[in-house]
Amino acid sequence: MGVYLDAATAAPLHPVARQALLAALEDGWADPGKLYSQSRRARLLLDAARASTAELLGVREDELFFAASGTAAIGRAVAGVVAARQHVGTGIVHSAVEHSAVLKAAAAFGTPTEAPVDRDGRLAVDAFASRVLAPAVILAAVQSANHEVGTRQPIEAVAEACAAAGVPLLVDAAQ
Repeated sequence: MGVYLDAATAAPLHPVARQALLAALEDGWADPGKLYSQSRRARLLLDAARASTAELLGVREDELFFAASGTAAIGRAVAGVVAARQHVGTGIVHSAVEHSAVLKAAAAFGTPTEAPVDRDGRLAVDAFASRVLAPAVILAAVQSANHEVGTRQPIEAVAEACAAAGVPLLVDAAQ
């Protein structure tokens, strides 16, 4: 057996997750948006999954969305914040090493501003904080760790800066 180093893209399923997936494929294969019996069963399974996940995360069910990929989730999150805060402005602050999904969503939905990183890809918190304080900034985005070099970002310090500025923080925690 070799060494598998691409867990960011895919990894073997945990046995419990595998069992849940197989059960969902067996019983929940139909379109949950339709009205026939198999679809109603799929809707019940989807709603139960959302309820248990929301409870685990300590959020309301209507605050939780399942996405097909991290890219889709980031796009939806950025679009949602922009829609909710467009009265404030269009500024989106992100680090210079964000995933392409964040960069594309920021450019598509707002006016992006890049914050510098050091040679190891670590965010310069003071520079980031000053950019977050600029007028019309509606969102900040930082990845928890870089998927290419492994640098972990100072999320706690970034979150404090965003909270002080009243700017929501999107953390890409896929890594």
